[in-house]
Amino acid sequence: MDGTILVSYFSRRLGLIGVDSGLFRYSHNIIKQTIGKHTHTMKTKRNHAFTLIELLVVITIIAILAGLAVPAYTIVQRIANQNKGVNNARQVIFAMKLFAKDHSSQYPDTVPNPVTGSLAQNANDAFRYMIQEKCAPDERIFGCPAGYNPDGTIGLSPNYGNALMPGENHWAMTAGQTDTTVGNMPLVFENPASSSWPPLWNADMAGKIAPGRTWADGKIIIGRNDGSVALEALADTKGMVGPKGMAGGLNLFTQASDGIPQRVLPVVYGNAGPTPPVTPSPTPPLASAPSVPQAPTSLPPTGL
Repeated sequence: MDGTILVSYFSRRLGLIGVDSGLFRYSHNIIKQTIGKHTHTMKTKRNHAFTLIELLVVITIIAILAGLAVPAYTIVQRIANQNKGVNNARQVIFAMKLFAKDHSSQYPDTVPNPVTGSLAQNANDAFRYMIQEKCAPDERIFGCPAGYNPDGTIGLSPNYGNALMPGENHWAMTAGQTDTTVGNMPLVFENPASSSWPPLWNADMAGKIAPGRTWADGKIIIGRNDGSVALEALADTKGMVGPKGMAGGLNLFTQASDGIPQRVLPVVYGNAGPTPPVTPSPTPPLASAPSVPQAPTSLPPTGL
């Protein structure tokens, strides 16, 4: 009902029963204000209600923003993991420098380990020697986010036999180097799929915890002998790939070594990584045995 009609109705009723004129005017104003407020509230609520189209538009915008946020979060997380990996590689090289100061500039792979009495056969052995020498106080620096990581349990001194067990080391290293080797020599780098020179990585395993995997953007972390560490682009983002080529057909591995192949100390995966499928070799057919004349089943009759 319209507010004006209600006000007129109540005004007439108040006038008919002889209400004082002052009280009548006061009542008239109260009724008019009250009805006016309710009428305005109803109109306001009706004007601000969402239509179905507006609601669908809002839902669509929210869905689009969510779709944009998920890839952005993935990229941010990958960059954070890469930065953590770069920092870990830098700490590994720093520990190698500390070891070299006490061992005539030699790195742990070229110094016989007094515990085992032999040289390191892989990167796990070499880095474990640094833990035994107290050059690397925290085993976790040998791991990498989105890669292989140690459990932080190293065992008891002096052997530290639980340190860097198979599947607990992410970093390979170039063997036979010293603290005085050229500064741009790749020294510590993410575990390769092939220990050739230059090493090769499996870009098809990008983003997975697998031997020789790369980052999703086709890069790997490489630390040099001068202590610098950086993400380096590979030649491709698919298949088995090596470092990106440089002028003259070289790359950062062959350029540092003057084209002389170096030995790579691999990572011990154990059961942590997938086992490559083994294709059985075809079995050669067996040679047929020479035929032997069969003895007669019955003797011929005598006297013939």
